Amino acid sequence: MNSIAEIVPVADRARRLQALADDVPFLASLPPATRERLLENARIERVAARELLLKEGEVPKDLHIVLSGSVDLSCTYKSHEYTALILSAGDVSMPAAALFQEHYLISARTLTAARMLMIDAATLREEASRSPELALSLAKIIAGQWRLALKIILDLKCRTPSQRLASFLLRLYDAKAPDAIAEVPFSKRQLASRVGMQPETLSRTLQTLASNGLYLRGREIVLKDRASIEGFCGPDPYPAGDEGDLGVYAL
Repeated sequence: MNSIAEIVPVADRARRLQALADDVPFLASLPPATRERLLENARIERVAARELLLKEGEVPKDLHIVLSGSVDLSCTYKSHEYTALILSAGDVSMPAAALFQEHYLISARTLTAARMLMIDAATLREEASRSPELALSLAKIIAGQWRLALKIILDLKCRTPSQRLASFLLRLYDAKAPDAIAEVPFSKRQLASRVGMQPETLSRTLQTLASNGLYLRGREIVLKDRASIEGFCGPDPYPAGDEGDLGVYAL
């Protein structure tokens, strides 16, 4: 665990803070003085895969920001974990809980090795009360996460499990860089949990998708017939929109 003070020499502090802000969209739009106060007592943690970060029922002591890696937001019910959202680099974990001192409704666990920026929750609340830019930045992220949550709810209501799986894999495929290989960045069990199906039915569902133009080779997503798989998914049951414009990069 490293503190910001340890990794940022005083003489070089302004440049390093700006460099950090460039990597964290949440911080990028804030006034320099607000950023500096938020980061003054912040720390960076390197966390191994499958480590528990936050536990449902706890009151936040810090605001967690994902610098790298993936984080699973999930609840446990009858000894089974159910994924609500998977955070990616740049995402802020449950900001409303930290802002309003609410108990976490779900837990957070790393799916991969990750780097987390931890900002003291009390400092966050104090700064938000006097910085309109910070308050608006937090509101923007909360709005983006709510939009994404509604999309997931509508998928659950309007699509079959196989359609949800197909549309989610197609989304991952389309999000890859032009020359990159599209991959599922977590296990097949985690994939099943994310789209709301039982792990034991995933293989059978993937066979259905393969007959409609999309299949998995290990973790690689292979698209053979876009028209066929798009027809299989059907139109999105919600208006188009990119939550990345609101500072949300979750899956």
